[in-house]
Amino acid sequence: MNAPTKPPALAQLQGQFQDYVLGAQPGIEAVVIGNDRGDARTRLDVYADAYRLRLLEVLGNDYEALRLFLGADKFEQLGRAYIKAHPSDTPSVRWFGRHLPDFLRNAAGYAARPVLGELAAFEWSKGEVFDAPDDEPLLIEAIAAVSPESWPEMCLLPHPSLRRLDLRWNVPAISLACEKQEKVPKASAKARAVPWLLWRDAALDIRWRALGADEAAAIDAMRAGRSFGELCELLCEWVEPDQAAMHAAGLLKRWIVDRLIADLEVPG
Repeated sequence: MNAPTKPPALAQLQGQFQDYVLGAQPGIEAVVIGNDRGDARTRLDVYADAYRLRLLEVLGNDYEALRLFLGADKFEQLGRAYIKAHPSDTPSVRWFGRHLPDFLRNAAGYAARPVLGELAAFEWSKGEVFDAPDDEPLLIEAIAAVSPESWPEMCLLPHPSLRRLDLRWNVPAISLACEKQEKVPKASAKARAVPWLLWRDAALDIRWRALGADEAAAIDAMRAGRSFGELCELLCEWVEPDQAAMHAAGLLKRWIVDRLIADLEVPG
């Protein structure tokens, strides 16, 4: 008489079930009971399909403008290709779509349309701006309290919601039209990439604007931890050296009004 077969351990069953849902790997069917409504594979496919449909829903929410721009059918094709290339690997689906901009820039069939990668990058940045930790913005009085001799070494700390992108395509206009449910403009590109800034205002709304090359360079330097004196030196590429400090102060005032600065550090 043969000894009864020992049932698989729970962890083994869970692993087999995950392998089937993620990649249709066989093994779990043997312990799934079929019925008159479907055999083991049919019943398992219900879960596999539900998994992908849920991830497609998440992508559609995170990339609403991209979905409208492509159309429902093409967006679903994209979503399924992305799910295959990047199965969910975090407990929260909030971060599931984080690889989509790079996927669109590099995947066959999508890399030839760079507007798609830029639109995805813009939408993902908007989501990061919205979800960024809150922090009280720096007030102008805090800057005024810094002694003049300390300004060159002063470092500005950007607000956590601040994001920077360089975009050739008119994706901010496409995104805004989709958001307002207006006619979506045709994709068009500049000869050179335009620097853009995204942030969250006092009403928790997502804001964005194009930057001049000087302000973009100054913001990038600030985010890299460069001092105010170094920002002034950097700006000499666009203004005369004796005007650099005043120009930097003007940019700083606008950043404070826009709530882009969270704090400052003054050595000593």
